[in-house]
Amino acid sequence: MLNEKLKDLDEWEENQYNPGYYIGTGRVSKPIKGIGKNPVIQLSIGLIILISSIIAIIDSANVLNIISFAIPIIIGFILVYSAIIRLINYR
Repeated sequence: MLNEKLKDLDEWEENQYNPGYYIGTGRVSKPIKGIGKNPVIQLSIGLIILISSIIAIIDSANVLNIISFAIPIIIGFILVYSAIIRLINYR
């Protein structure tokens, strides 16, 4: 089992920059696949994105800055929300 995971990791390392390797095959790269399995990691990534974006907006509060951080705040909120839902349903 460990050898199989190491073999998959070696395959991903060799082909991570190959533009057509994972498209259309149904494969998901290893770092992306691992995020969905552990909601705590997803929650921490979402909180890091949210907190850093809010600090950046507070640091220089102007309209352009708020607009430029709208998408990271939305992504961070979605990550935090889905991780909390998964944690609630997991128990």
